[in-house]
Amino acid sequence: MFEILLTCKTEELQKNAEIISASLESNNDVEIFIRALKTRVPELTVEQEKRLHKLGRKILKQFNMKPIRD
Repeated sequence: MFEILLTCKTEELQKNAEIISASLESNNDVEIFIRALKTRVPELTVEQEKRLHKLGRKILKQFNMKPIRD
């Protein structure tokens, strides 16, 4: 499920992330999801990064999790 986040075009990343975020079921899924998105950050524009960061915060809040640190 998360492989698509690592391999899709940067233009499609936001859409794919939103679709996958709707199917997250556990804290472990959320952690893998956030880490997959973090690996793509260097490829993104500032606006793309802001949108993904906002989505990440929303999901962390939904699952009542703290920010994931490396």
